[in-house]
Amino acid sequence: MNYKLIAMDFDGTLLRDDKTISENTKTILKLYRKLGYLIVGVTARNLNSTKDVIPLDIFNYIIINNGASIYNVDDNGMIYQETIDKETAKAITMEMEDFCFQIDYLTDNIYYTYINKKNSNIDYIRDINSIEEIDEQVARMNLFLKDKSKVNDHYKLIKARYENIKCFIMQASDSTDKWIVLNPKGVNKANTLKELGKMEDISLDEMIFFGDGLNDLEVMKEVGLSVAMGNALEEIKENAKDIAKSNNEDGIVDFLDKKLNRQKVKKL
Repeated sequence: MNYKLIAMDFDGTLLRDDKTISENTKTILKLYRKLGYLIVGVTARNLNSTKDVIPLDIFNYIIINNGASIYNVDDNGMIYQETIDKETAKAITMEMEDFCFQIDYLTDNIYYTYINKKNSNIDYIRDINSIEEIDEQVARMNLFLKDKSKVNDHYKLIKARYENIKCFIMQASDSTDKWIVLNPKGVNKANTLKELGKMEDISLDEMIFFGDGLNDLEVMKEVGLSVAMGNALEEIKENAKDIAKSNNEDGIVDFLDKKLNRQKVKKL
């Protein structure tokens, strides 16, 4: 297969456990970009959170908030956006707030935290006392339950009651904790990669994707070459076509150099 697009999750995949990226990985990904591959970040983070941990010039595009928006790095602008209806977000909040110790609302740039106060000195993380304080479109919500044993029960109720919401249970590869994530209906990493592919005339079969957590599962089943990190959850490994070294071992670029043989690749 002639792969044209290389996509990757951030936390637990591109980022090491200390939330940094190695100089070796930065350098080699930039070389692949110069060779003509589209380099795409695909993350649950919003844009400001992404800027905090990763130099954007590695990428052509960054897909944020689990697929809600696509950011064009070179043009410094959003080229695709989906949002949760404000009335739906309010209704879910009213229904769930008594069961949650924290509810997050993410926009393209701001991380709003309700119930549990972060008291953060980071300007894009803001504590709120009510959803009414948010005057912009929400792209994603996180529901952290007081009783973690009830995650499946609440997930089923929300999924049945709100047909205009994409609802799933999230677990990162470095934790046993689970929580509920809400996105606009139809939004996930796989579907948004497909949308980007249409813009660039690249099929899912021509994409490589690296991931580790449950929000990467749909992509693993869709792209031409899905690669689980060595530290990925077992469910991700079971649905991937191949497995790389861990996020702490430059797993992405180690795999790419073995698979694509960068030294022999002519510029696309």
